[in-house]
Amino acid sequence: MKKILVVDDDQDIFNLVNAALSAEYSLTWASSISKAREEFNKEEYDFIILDEMLPDGRGTEFCHYVKQDLKRPDLPIVMLTSQKELENKLTAFESGADDYVTKPFEPLELKARIQARLRTSHSGEANIMVKGDLRFDLSTQALSLEMSGIANAVDLTPIEFKILYMMAKQEGTVMSREVILTEIWGKNNYVVDRTVDQHISKIRKKIGQSQYTIKSAHGKGYRFIKERD
Repeated sequence: MKKILVVDDDQDIFNLVNAALSAEYSLTWASSISKAREEFNKEEYDFIILDEMLPDGRGTEFCHYVKQDLKRPDLPIVMLTSQKELENKLTAFESGADDYVTKPFEPLELKARIQARLRTSHSGEANIMVKGDLRFDLSTQALSLEMSGIANAVDLTPIEFKILYMMAKQEGTVMSREVILTEIWGKNNYVVDRTVDQHISKIRKKIGQSQYTIKSAHGKGYRFIKERD
């Protein structure tokens, strides 16, 4: 039975969701972000239903936290909130939410959305991302480079893997040092821009024989691109 984590400080909402889904799914309730983090790090969930306004923070913060977990970056998250403004919806999707449902809601519609999302979620495939001759294994945080039909392991540190994976997901997009710092080390970090440059330099050397590389965009940052076929 698939497991769903419901993060909402209103027990009536949980009871409503539980009544609609408990016949087919195993539900766990977390009434705060701290409890949600505890549950997320303790169990392997297949889906998260997440409120925005919680006693100890915003649901979008937890959503971002979940999506940065390299072992489960494609874990589906639906925001279930009373906030109906377009700005709130955009913030949720920017944080990584896969769907957005406003309260009051129809339990059967929520159930249908979850079922549809789970049908299109293939966890085995989600743990692997291939970019040309580079193969990212998120379950082990391992990178391999295929050369002459042979997969060769690339020795990346966890930080290097995270940077390269993040940039590979957004192939061709220029990412500033500030964005990389925030995404990898968090908003309240004490890491300097030079640290990003050092990591990028090491990654370039380690994937030097790949079709892909990380190019500098003068004055703007870096981008992951295919350099040759």
